[in-house]
Amino acid sequence: VARLKKSWSKVNMEKNELLETYSNPSGNFHNYRQTLLEVMSLGQAQDESFCVIPFFSLLVKDIYFLNQAMKKQTGENHVNFEKCWQLAKLVTQFMSWKQVACSYERSRSVLNYLMTTPLSSEDELFLASFDLEPAESAYEKERCKILRAKEPQSSMDKVSPKKA
Repeated sequence: VARLKKSWSKVNMEKNELLETYSNPSGNFHNYRQTLLEVMSLGQAQDESFCVIPFFSLLVKDIYFLNQAMKKQTGENHVNFEKCWQLAKLVTQFMSWKQVACSYERSRSVLNYLMTTPLSSEDELFLASFDLEPAESAYEKERCKILRAKEPQSSMDKVSPKKA
């Protein structure tokens, strides 16, 4: 999507930069985690101007690393309750974030679109970007030519709905 200059010109860059700051993966998503903790601890999550978005893949990552770092049983073959406690804290925290009411109204059409639209590969998305904005550089033109040559017709119909 970086090549879509006309599309990016319509984006509010201040909000985009804020989103990039929160979603920065450095420091194990430190900015996201810190902001989420602050919002939840201050009770701001109940404020209508805030919307908490739990990042499920971080929960999965945390559970995976906790599971790898801690043994299932103690040295005496007892259940490692510390591990169970840490897992329960992770899941409980995630569930509390999920319970926060969001002030944004749900749109059935948007939900339906998100739930029914097939996922596209990197190549399919790149091809779709050429339908929105033509290739400009020699590299983009060559990449477009290569991708169009290797894509079967049925996949092209999926990528380019406006040709249908």
